[in-house]
Amino acid sequence: MKREDSEFNLELLSKNLNERVKELACLFKISKIARSHKESLSDTLTAIVKVIPEGWQYPEKIRACIRYDHKVYGNPLVSDFHQSTQFTVDGKVGDLVVFYKNKYDIPFGDSFLHEEQELINQIGLELESIIELHEKNEREKLINDRLRYNDKLTLLGEISAGIAHELNTPLANVLGYSQLMLSKEANTERKLNLEKIVKSSLQAREIVKKLMFFSCEMPTQFKELSVNDLIVESLDLLKLQLQDSKVELILNLPEKSPKLLVDAIQISQVIFNIVLNALGAMKNGGKLEITVRETKGKIYIEFKDTGKGIPEEVLPKIFEPFYTTKEIGEGTGLGLSVSYGIVQAHKGKIEVASVLGEGTTFKLIFNVVNNS
Repeated sequence: MKREDSEFNLELLSKNLNERVKELACLFKISKIARSHKESLSDTLTAIVKVIPEGWQYPEKIRACIRYDHKVYGNPLVSDFHQSTQFTVDGKVGDLVVFYKNKYDIPFGDSFLHEEQELINQIGLELESIIELHEKNEREKLINDRLRYNDKLTLLGEISAGIAHELNTPLANVLGYSQLMLSKEANTERKLNLEKIVKSSLQAREIVKKLMFFSCEMPTQFKELSVNDLIVESLDLLKLQLQDSKVELILNLPEKSPKLLVDAIQISQVIFNIVLNALGAMKNGGKLEITVRETKGKIYIEFKDTGKGIPEEVLPKIFEPFYTTKEIGEGTGLGLSVSYGIVQAHKGKIEVASVLGEGTTFKLIFNVVNNS
């Protein structure tokens, strides 16, 4: 073998080893990023995209992007000179693209090495594993959060039931005797004071009633009822509040009303709470749109307002008992907690979405009555 050939082979071997070391270093960095960014998938993918070019022969000329779940991480694709690989997680397809940032950067000959295609395929498999693990952890966290929340609600329900029972009898006595004294009182000043006692007692009775709703102590009478009728009758009781609020009410009710197996009083309480919350969010007027639809064995009742919306940091707390952002005297913080408990007792779901400054949408989801 000629000396020149030997030197050429050594140079080629050295180059191949260097490329292999770069590839392994790139994969090691990706693995390290995945371990250190466990909490945020977005942060993980953003960090990975930055190190991917280091595994290619001209890292300073290479860019990369990951596209997954309608999001793009890294640099958007701007070149026809690229290579890519696809990956799939729970039926969602994503892809990883590596490309030269402009055509003047492309080296003479093949724009990419065969080994680089193998590397991008390997990174695609790594991304599958990283995203799968992250989504599995997110599902487990969500389940654990729900279990803790349900335990908290159960404990609060038991405490609330005890408080409600302890308060009920003395409160009934205060209210009854105050009303009796008021009916016989002639002195104007004492009469005004008694009226205040009666008014405060009535407010306290409403709070106790809500506590009993929350703790599921209110007796239930399930009947098959028309959803349209439930909404119309509930809104009829709120006629004065709706008129005073300057809110435009839009009803989208189907011609043939679906039926629900529900306790009419309890579901009316849910409708009251959601509608009154919507009115409170639209102090200067607005629109409240209530839509009923039935699809795939489910009945959806949607309340969409154009109010001030709910801040993102507040949204997870709105169903917590006694949590309220209202001024003192305007609310007890039990309305939505009660509604949540009632809907769950009816084997339904309550969902909420809100955009600050644009409005809030509450959605009640129930199972269709099965008459078979």
